[in-house]
Amino acid sequence: MTLELITGPMFSGKTLELIRRLDVAAAEGNRVGAGKPAIDAEQGRLTSLAGPWWPASTLDGVESIERLAVEASVVGVDEVQFLEPPAINCLKQLAEEGTRVIAAGLDLDFRGVPFPSVELLAPDADSITTLTAVCVRCGAAATRSQRLFAGQPAAATTPSILVGRHGLYEPRCDECHEVL
Repeated sequence: MTLELITGPMFSGKTLELIRRLDVAAAEGNRVGAGKPAIDAEQGRLTSLAGPWWPASTLDGVESIERLAVEASVVGVDEVQFLEPPAINCLKQLAEEGTRVIAAGLDLDFRGVPFPSVELLAPDADSITTLTAVCVRCGAAATRSQRLFAGQPAAATTPSILVGRHGLYEPRCDECHEVL
């Protein structure tokens, strides 16, 4: 079983690390497939904020993950925090059957609460790589994603999932992270 999990806050390089691992796997002669949940606005590819990208399928459930895995010995999934439990179980099953699964996603929501999908995946992971970003306030290691509304910390009562990047979120350390 090979199940690799890459986690961390927004802007920590999760997608870049996933793409790097997919590039290495392809260079080693593996058949590689990648996907990301349908909720993500940019479909058709995994895109790192640093520039590199990888072709990707849209994942809208177990069937789409199974289709992706039919032709691949290595499956990479970005934004894994958006997958539902049946899809997470499918990834675990693929790994048990011999597919190398590399999953990347946020470990915590903007409140600092663990994403259920990542919590379900982590105990079965063979390796967990936890990345950090740089806190925009003090320069320390950022482990949190700060959601903003009109430049100020968002209220804790807002929905847990709001897809966005620059302007909606920024990386913060534990000390600078605020939940209202």
